[in-house]
Parts: sequence; C-alpha cells; structure tokens
Amino acid sequence: MSQEFFTMEDFHVGQKFATGSVTVTEEAIIAFARQYDPQDFHTDPVKAKESVFGGLVASGWHTTALSMKMIVEAMPKVKGGIVGLNAEKIFWPRPVRPGDRLSVEIEILELRASRSKPERGIMRTRSITLNQKGEPVMEKEDVIFVPRRAATP
Repeated sequence: MSQEFFTMEDFHVGQKFATGSVTVTEEAIIAFARQYDPQDFHTDPVKAKESVFGGLVASGWHTTALSMKMIVEAMPKVKGGIVGLNAEKIFWPRPVRPGDRLSVEIEILELRASRSKPERGIMRTRSITLNQKGEPVMEKEDVIFVPRRAATP
C-alpha cells in the first residue's frame, strides 16, 4: 500500500507487525526510574541485589514506554496517529535487565466500526515485548481508534 496514511479498511484481523529492537542500558533504567518510578530495585544497583529481583531491573512503565516507541515506528502511519481508547490487559511476566535487547510483535485481534462515531473504527491489538532470548517481558492488549475511509451509518 503506497498511500501516505492508513485507515481501518487497510488492516485485517490476524495481521501482524514486528518492530526493530532496542537495547536497555543500566543508565537508561536508572534515569527513567529516578523520574517516574523511584524504587531501589530500579535506581540503585547495590540495593537492588537485596530485592526480590536480585539485581537492577527496569520499571514496567519503562518497558511500556520503550515498547510504545517501537510500535509507533513499526506500524503503518494511521491518519491522526495511534489514539488509545483502552488498555484492556497489561502484565510483565519477567523483568527487563540491563543489556536486554527488546522487540515487539503486534497482532490485530479485532476490527469493527464504532457504534457512536461512524467515522472511526475500533482496532484491538495484542503486543508482546520479547527479550533477546525470545521470552515475553510484557504482554498487553489495547483498544485504539482508527479512522475509516467511508463512514456508512
């Protein structure tokens, strides 16, 4: 598809997208956590050794932010941007550690017209963020608005 922006009609259920990757550094983990999630297991490598994680780990919100950036870069450009309506599920089955290389796999689970706004479609996606071993470090399902080419009541 060579058009500049995509609409609901350009996607289909089961469609998958893969992102590039990003390597998470100790410095980035600490900087993010100092600003947004200042807990010792995110900010202090020495104290983190005494935590349930046994070492420094990224905040789940840091993992989420990194994943979102990769998703935006990998998905086709949607007119008006990727506008989130709801995060239905989000969980972090294992921690992200310094040196981990993350990537995301995205799958479209559902597409339908909005009942209240016929100019919009509703897309439900599943995103799985994986580390370099292919292990999930975050899984989430989101509901997002996507524009429609032709709204029919």
